[in-house]
Amino acid sequence: MESTRNNRKKRRVDGNAAAAAGASARVALSRPVEANAPVAPDVLDQGRVFSEAVRQTRPIAVPGTPEAGQAARAVRADTARPRGLRPETARRLVTEGRTLDRLLSGANPVGKAAEVVVASDFRDLHAGRDPGMVNPPSRVARNVEDVRLSPDSVSRKDLMFRFRTRNGMLLSDPSGQVKTGSAQYVSEELVKMAGTAGYGKVGYVDARFVNPDGSPRVAPDAFTRTQARRLREAGVRLRGIRDLDARAQELLDDVARHGADGLDPVTRRRLQQLRKDVARAYQAKGTGIRMAKGAATAAATAAVVSLVVQAASEGEVDAALVGEAAAVAALFGAGTAAAETAIYHGATRLFEVAPETAGALARNGVSAGLCLIAVAVDVFAEAKAAQTGEISVADAVAGSAAKSALNLLPLVLAPLGLAGVPILIGAQIGGRWAVARLRERERGFALAAEEVSRRAASLHARLDCLDAGIGKAHVECDETDRIFASIMSARSKSTRSPLRLVNVKRNNRVGELVTRGGRR
Repeated sequence: MESTRNNRKKRRVDGNAAAAAGASARVALSRPVEANAPVAPDVLDQGRVFSEAVRQTRPIAVPGTPEAGQAARAVRADTARPRGLRPETARRLVTEGRTLDRLLSGANPVGKAAEVVVASDFRDLHAGRDPGMVNPPSRVARNVEDVRLSPDSVSRKDLMFRFRTRNGMLLSDPSGQVKTGSAQYVSEELVKMAGTAGYGKVGYVDARFVNPDGSPRVAPDAFTRTQARRLREAGVRLRGIRDLDARAQELLDDVARHGADGLDPVTRRRLQQLRKDVARAYQAKGTGIRMAKGAATAAATAAVVSLVVQAASEGEVDAALVGEAAAVAALFGAGTAAAETAIYHGATRLFEVAPETAGALARNGVSAGLCLIAVAVDVFAEAKAAQTGEISVADAVAGSAAKSALNLLPLVLAPLGLAGVPILIGAQIGGRWAVARLRERERGFALAAEEVSRRAASLHARLDCLDAGIGKAHVECDETDRIFASIMSARSKSTRSPLRLVNVKRNNRVGELVTRGGRR
C-alpha cells in the first residue's frame, strides 16, 4: 500500500511537470503574424526603380581601365557645354560615385528621377522581361550589358548604353532624351531637340503620349493635333514609358522617405503591412482565436508528455493525472494569449512602442514568464517529494536542475516556430522519462540496501544472544572446575586439565567455541 502511494505521488510530480512542459510548448507556437507578407506588384515596381537609383550612384567604370577612357571620351563628345569638358573632368565623372541626393538633384529633379525609371525599364527589356513599354525597339540588342545615366548634367543625351564587344571591352554610347511634364513642354522640347545637331531624334516620354505604332497620340490628356503634327514633321521617334511621370514622382518620394527611415519601398510596405497585421492580431477576435489555439496546443502537448512519461516509467497510466496535466496546460496556453494582449496594448498605448516591437516584447515576456512558472512548478514538486521522503535531497536538486533546463528549452527553440515543437516534445518526454527511470532504479537499490541492513541487524541480534549464552557457559565451567578441584584435592596428586571455556571468537559474524585440552 505504501509503495503504491509513493508511486502515485511520483506520477503526480511528473504530471505537474508535463503541464508545465505543455505551457512551454504553447510559447514556442506563439507566432501571431508572418513578417514577410506578399507585396502588391506596383510596390515591387517601386522597389525595382529604387534599387536602380541606388545602382546608378555607383561609378560607371573602374579608374585606369580602357572602359573608363572610352566612357570619358563619350561623355566629352556628348556634352552641351559651350567650352566642353576637360579630359580629367570627364574621367572623374565616369570613375566617381554619387549619393542619391546628388543623383536626383538639379533644376529638374523629376526629370532625373524619370531618367532612372527609363534606365530601369530598358534594363528589364534587355534582360528578357516586359516592362510595358509602348513602341519598344524592334530589335533588342543582346550585347547591351548596362544602361547608365549620363554623369554630365549638361549632356545632349540622357542615357548611356554600354555594349560588350567581341573582344570583351565595354563601349559606352549615349542615346535618347527623357522628357516629362505637360504636352506643350514635351512637344516643344522634342521638336527643338530634333532640330539641334548632336541631340538625336529619340524621345522617352510618358506612355499616354504615344500610340502603339510609336506616333504622337492625340487626346485630351496627350498632344493636340498641332503638337502631334509638329513632332511628325520633325521626325521625332517616341518610346512610351509606362506611367513615367507618376513613377518618377514616386521615386523622389521614396528617396525622401529613405532619408528618414533608411528603408526601401518594399521593406517599408512590408513593415506597414506587418504593423497592421500585428494590430489586428491583438484585437478581440485575434486574441480569442489565439487563446483557443494556445489552449488546444498546450493541452495536447502536456497530455502526450504526461502519458508517455507515466507509461515508460511505471508501465501503467493514470487517466486522471493525464487530464489534470492537460487542464493545467490549457489554462497556461489560454493565459499566454491573454497576457500577450495585455502587454501589447500596455506597450503601445502607454509607451507608444511600435506594434511589431510591442508584439515581440509581449511574446518574449510571456515566454520567459511561462518558462519561469514551469521551472517553479517543477522545483516545488521536487521539494515536496523530498520533504515527504519519496526522493533524497540530492535527487531533488539534480531533478530540479534537469527539469529546469528542459523548461527553458522553448526559449532556445522559439525562433524555429512550428519546426521546434517536435524537438521540444521529444526533449521533454526523453528527459523526464530518463529522470523517472533513474529514480526507479535508485528506488530499487534503496529497497535492496534496506533489506540487507535488516538481515544484518537480525544476525547481530542472534550473535548478541549467543554472546549471552557463552557468558553463562563461562560461569558454569568455572563452577564445575571449582567443584572438581575440591573433590580431587583429597585424593592423589594426579593432575588433569581443567575444564574451562577459555575463548570465544567472532569471525565473519559466526560464533566459535574453543576449549583447552581438547575438551568441549
